[in-house]
Amino acid sequence: MSVCFLARKLYKTGRKIIIIDIDDNLEKIDKLLWTFEQNSFLPHKIYESDTCFDTPIILVSGTYSDKKSIFDKYDSIINIYEKPVIDKIDDKSIYEFVENIENKKEMSRKKYTLYKNNNFILNHKEFNEQTI
Repeated sequence: MSVCFLARKLYKTGRKIIIIDIDDNLEKIDKLLWTFEQNSFLPHKIYESDTCFDTPIILVSGTYSDKKSIFDKYDSIINIYEKPVIDKIDDKSIYEFVENIENKKEMSRKKYTLYKNNNFILNHKEFNEQTI
């Protein structure tokens, strides 16, 4: 659900957003973006190899996350996938969530280290709808 709140906040500021995760979760996120609020809709679609980039929010499988052409069209990345987004970045904001589950924390620590070693500017904020 936090992904939806973040996507909504970014969308309202005119950002074009990529959400990256595993295939199974993309379908769940797709449904959540349709239903998480009764009075609003966030225009989005799940990326497939023949997808047009005509939506401000695109859901991308981690298996496609090496396609630079996708990243060229968007300026914000919400990365829920287990791997960091290191080599596709050129003036883009990356948002990562750290879940309070030990194996997820460990994965986040590894991603943090990779971002830091690649000279990313890192900011940490505890998530709530107001802090975005």
